[in-house]
Amino acid sequence: MIIRFLLVCEGPSDAALVPHIRALLIHHGVVEADGTASYGGRTLADKIRLGLQLYEGINLLFVHRDADDYRDTPAAGPKTRYDEIAAGVRCAEYGGVHVPIVPVCMTEAWLLGDETAIRRVSGRPNGMEPLDLPLVSQLEEILDPKDVLRDALTRAGAPKGNRRRKNFHNDFGNFRRQLLENLPIGGPLEQLSSWARFRDDARAALLRVAPGL
Repeated sequence: MIIRFLLVCEGPSDAALVPHIRALLIHHGVVEADGTASYGGRTLADKIRLGLQLYEGINLLFVHRDADDYRDTPAAGPKTRYDEIAAGVRCAEYGGVHVPIVPVCMTEAWLLGDETAIRRVSGRPNGMEPLDLPLVSQLEEILDPKDVLRDALTRAGAPKGNRRRKNFHNDFGNFRRQLLENLPIGGPLEQLSSWARFRDDARAALLRVAPGL
């Protein structure tokens, strides 16, 4: 059975999760998986509805929302996001199988566990500057993992001069996309609760779509 999936995400850089989702599905026994991403629309239900209109024949839907725990408001947090995704799927009147993807508190937390990858995308794979990365067990406790990742990339890349530093900082989205595209299955990610839930939810959803796997 061919799995055709749609990833509804928050922005264009999160589309880099598509090849990783494909790899995860194949890891779980799918022979062929074809997926794409969509992020247009204002509300989550609009995003889901628009994506389904643009890409027909989907048999598995992934919906990504950062938990945004750092905001410390009732509108943030993993449970709120899972409920929000379920409500968005219902409002969009999608009756198929869906999988929520809710990193705690941002997707960047998933990218901080691989120092080698951070040094590689920064352009200085053999650099020796200390990056002061947090322990993997602490990644989901960081209030602003995006800021920590930006700082680690700057330390790793060690750009010299104001102009080079500015250009380097402007490339953060590209660095983030590369890290996201190359997230390793297994390894340090397995220690993160949000990743483990996504992995298990994807496996359970896959069994509903293709019971014979």
